[in-house]
Amino acid sequence: MPRDIENTKRLKKEWYERNKEITKERARARDLANPEQTAARKTKWREENREQHNAINREWNANNKPLKAALEGKRKSAILQRTPVWDKDAHLIVAKYQLANMLTRETGKPHHVDHIIPLQGKNVSGLHVFSNLRVIPGEDNVKKSNKYTI
Repeated sequence: MPRDIENTKRLKKEWYERNKEITKERARARDLANPEQTAARKTKWREENREQHNAINREWNANNKPLKAALEGKRKSAILQRTPVWDKDAHLIVAKYQLANMLTRETGKPHHVDHIIPLQGKNVSGLHVFSNLRVIPGEDNVKKSNKYTI
């Protein structure tokens, strides 16, 4: 029986190697047709393989420094463009970031300053003002990404 299993695995691997592009295209089509299932599957994998996920991210960041810098520049630009000149609460915004740092130190868990309405949302864009900021655990902020739900 083990020989049959080994043979089956070998045949499947050979078929995959011969049909790699077809397999990838089918997977892309499946992912596009089922975005909720795809997101759930990826989230589950990420939670079960946290170390591998982090290693992949570190490697990507190391291999894509110019792109990473461009993305960071885009975010900084978005903050500048979405900070109104009439905003007199700049000191309060700084206080939110100080609170996040304090909570991170005290709890040992990262806390982020989150834009309730994202600066670069798909359907809506918020402002970088005190009333649009909140301090939340980093884990929740990463899960939220730049989504806004009512």
